Amino acid sequence: MESDPYRRVCKRELYRNPWLAVEAHEIVHPNGVAGEHVLIVTPQASAVVVEDGGELLFARQPRFGARRYVVEVVKGGRDRGESGAACAARELREELGIEARTWIALGKLYEIPSIVSDPIEVFVASDTTRLPPQPEDVESIEPVRMTFERALAGVAAGEIEDAVTVAALLKYGLARGLIAAARSSRSTAIPARRDPD
Repeated sequence: MESDPYRRVCKRELYRNPWLAVEAHEIVHPNGVAGEHVLIVTPQASAVVVEDGGELLFARQPRFGARRYVVEVVKGGRDRGESGAACAARELREELGIEARTWIALGKLYEIPSIVSDPIEVFVASDTTRLPPQPEDVESIEPVRMTFERALAGVAAGEIEDAVTVAALLKYGLARGLIAAARSSRSTAIPARRDPD
């Protein structure tokens, strides 16, 4: 693992609730400049791409920061001592009332690496069974079913904008062979543009 490029001098906690903490860190940037940086510390989390009958299942729920309902993969934070896979299975049962017999780990990704502390583990769940959902008291979740192609069209049209969901769909599409990996950096490279002087 690569070493931390920042020198972390000290930190103070600004806020804490059961789901996260906000910290202010005095730091020295990699270029030697001193400064302060805010970090949002969350429990490690898991996200689940759910396969069901040739389609994918998503959760549609209200999100306070976005000020609207958002379509996203099932996701949530780990309980103390819980593994990423156990968290994924619990969140899937709670949010959509689904148990899966087959699980594939797709790796990790950072939601906002500049200010959020831990990555999210991404999984694929398939071979599913339905149960009654068990959402938390504050959750209002509606299942949404669509094909992978429709989900990609939703990303392109701005209908699916959750960063974790977009990245999870990319990882899923590559793992399932639904998206071809770039064969040559020359053919897929985005041409560099110079800023106007």
